[in-house]
Amino acid sequence: MSVLEILVRRRMQEEYAKGTSPERITRLLQEFFNGAEASQADALRSAEYANEFKIADG
Repeated sequence: MSVLEILVRRRMQEEYAKGTSPERITRLLQEFFNGAEASQADALRSAEYANEFKIADG
């Protein structure tokens, strides 16, 4: 099991223990993964920009 899977399971268990509805847990996880995807996309764009700058700079 990956570290990500462990963290997701732990978060789900914590939310369930607090009495959070399954629908809300699903939304929380979707928001988390959407945020992670956005962060990854931003990092890729930054790396591409840096590479373009290096090429253009010389």
